[in-house]
Amino acid sequence: MRVLIIGGTGLISTGIVKALQGRNADITVFNRGKTDNRLPESVRQMHGNRDEPGALTALANEPRFDAVIDMICFNPEQAKADIATFAGKTEHFVFCSTVCTYGNTQTDVPTHEGIAQRPVSTYGKNKVLCEELFNEAHANKKFAVTIFRPSHTFGPGGGIINNLGWNRDFVDRLRKGRPIIISGDGHGLWQSAYADDVGVGFAHALGRRSTFGEAYNIVGPEFFTWDQYTQRTAQAIGAPEPNITHIPTDALLAINAKRFVAIAEIFRYHGIYDNTKILRDIPEYRPGATPFEEGVRHTVAWMDKHHTIEPCEKDPFEDRLVESWNKWLQVARREMA
Repeated sequence: MRVLIIGGTGLISTGIVKALQGRNADITVFNRGKTDNRLPESVRQMHGNRDEPGALTALANEPRFDAVIDMICFNPEQAKADIATFAGKTEHFVFCSTVCTYGNTQTDVPTHEGIAQRPVSTYGKNKVLCEELFNEAHANKKFAVTIFRPSHTFGPGGGIINNLGWNRDFVDRLRKGRPIIISGDGHGLWQSAYADDVGVGFAHALGRRSTFGEAYNIVGPEFFTWDQYTQRTAQAIGAPEPNITHIPTDALLAINAKRFVAIAEIFRYHGIYDNTKILRDIPEYRPGATPFEEGVRHTVAWMDKHHTIEPCEKDPFEDRLVESWNKWLQVARREMA
């Protein structure tokens, strides 16, 4: 099986390559060549900027690929270029979309694939437009299409998020027992998946006719509150019990809306999605094959090796905020007693 991955060096892409090697696939990746990658030498690498005119021509002139996976299609123009390039030249086209296409106002939790898509972010809106174009191409028999909607995916090559976003000092704060801010009461729900596990789902969809014309949430096996997420992350890396401080979401946004934009757009909402459909159609996908704590340890070990963890002393904002919040609470208690 000849497979082309557009992208190919990100977290999920690396997991896909590993899983495809297990299927003895002939793998080619196409990207700009600017991202450090962990690809084996057996993977053929082609470089180019997909947004430059004619950049995909080299791919169009390649021998026919049995399947094409686009991991870095983010707007309708890129989707149209994919369709023009690969229509009639591959049997199966796989598009990496996102759960952000659902928006943050779902009333069905966990969210399943049949929920109406009402994206809020520009990212989510563009992904929906891409999905519509690919579904139209499928209906017009240009190629069979499968759409995957991942949520939070982590692993070596990336970082460990927290409830405030993608702060690069989170692991250091945990290790040093410094205050960890969690918005609201800490009971917001979250779901994480390990990148290598997600890669298996993509890889085993290829050529599987039951997935043609379908969209799948490709997400982790369990839900946890943000308090639990923080506690389990600390336990996984041998850090002390987290020193959690809860601050109302509205207060955080009033204090510094720009800094806490990730809370405003994502983390203030429950982020949990149903994976029943993918488990039915792609039984090789085993979310949780890598337990959460094991995935955290692998990721943090990679971060330590590559020196991507920043010292929390570099940015004292959170410590200052917690100190101010606790002072305000003391004043409020006295005045309201």
